[in-house]
Amino acid sequence: MKPIKIVTILLTASLLFSGCDFFRSILGKPTSKEIEAARIEREAAEAARRDSIARAEELARLAAEARPVYSNYYVIMGCYKIPANAQRFKSKLEAKGYDVTELRFKNGYDVLAIKGSDTFREAYKHWYTMLERGDEPYDMWIYQTSMALHEE
Repeated sequence: MKPIKIVTILLTASLLFSGCDFFRSILGKPTSKEIEAARIEREAAEAARRDSIARAEELARLAAEARPVYSNYYVIMGCYKIPANAQRFKSKLEAKGYDVTELRFKNGYDVLAIKGSDTFREAYKHWYTMLERGDEPYDMWIYQTSMALHEE
């Protein structure tokens, strides 16, 4: 009976002093240090993923703020290859009280537009009203932004 007590005491002492890591290492299982290292690595990867998502969202927000919001239709007052001419006509339009939107077409022309509208009918009404006044250029036209001739 004494050998059983001695074995029991030794086994209890080995468990108390060596912990489960000793037996886990014997069985080929990860020890508490390895488990903790894996947990820290997972947390770091998760933090890096969250940071990456936050950076991507911030870049998307900045890009959205930088991109101008366009209406669907504009009444175009003039197209100019020489920017100085466009600025001169823009100042004339602004002096008359128009809110001028500058569009840059992909072919290099500066286009001066007024009265952005969401529907063609609204744009046409405005174009026709201005044509009746007679003090605006006769070659006004309506530009639909979905044609994507302008740079964004």
